[in-house]
Amino acid sequence: MIHNIFRKTTALTLGLVTATAIVAACGTDGDTYDPAPTSTQQPVLTGPEGSLKSPEQQATEAAIAKSNEFFAVLAKVENDPATDINVLDTVASGKILEQLKNSVTLRRSQGIVGSGAATVIDATSTKVEAPKDADGTPIAEPATVSLRVCVDTSNYEQRRPDGTSVLDPSRSMQELGKPTLENPSWPDASGWRVVSDAVTKSGTPCDAP
Repeated sequence: MIHNIFRKTTALTLGLVTATAIVAACGTDGDTYDPAPTSTQQPVLTGPEGSLKSPEQQATEAAIAKSNEFFAVLAKVENDPATDINVLDTVASGKILEQLKNSVTLRRSQGIVGSGAATVIDATSTKVEAPKDADGTPIAEPATVSLRVCVDTSNYEQRRPDGTSVLDPSRSMQELGKPTLENPSWPDASGWRVVSDAVTKSGTPCDAP
């Protein structure tokens, strides 16, 4: 989202926020990130080799990239208390954004600092709504993509001022997330934001239905 994984952080607040919550509510502890890989089981969205990408594929690839960026930005906010919390506005919106900010603000007030980052290791689209005209050209209407992601949190940690970990040592290191991303500025790829996550139970395995 990336809640399972978003969730862990504070049990984090919602599904994607679950995955990310594991983190604390998506990410890499730096200013850049590597796009998350797409699964070979992903629906076929392209035409013959050499053809232009369909609107559906464009939307899917952009949503997966934003999901990966979500964890990167979240890690930056969690790992550095001096980072402006409003950078989360670039990767999430709506209720999940509010929950993330509340979670980060609470942990900062308690002196809890993160390290490392959660990483999307697999991502597939399960539903794609990418508005286009009769000729297949993207048109300016809101777009939506639902994903199924597997997030690895083995390199993610959160510690109290005394050095003790906030996270359960027996937690699952890989969790399922089912984030939905919306883009009200479609086809502008910069408009994607995580808005919800269908997985609400922390620790849900990646191979769960």
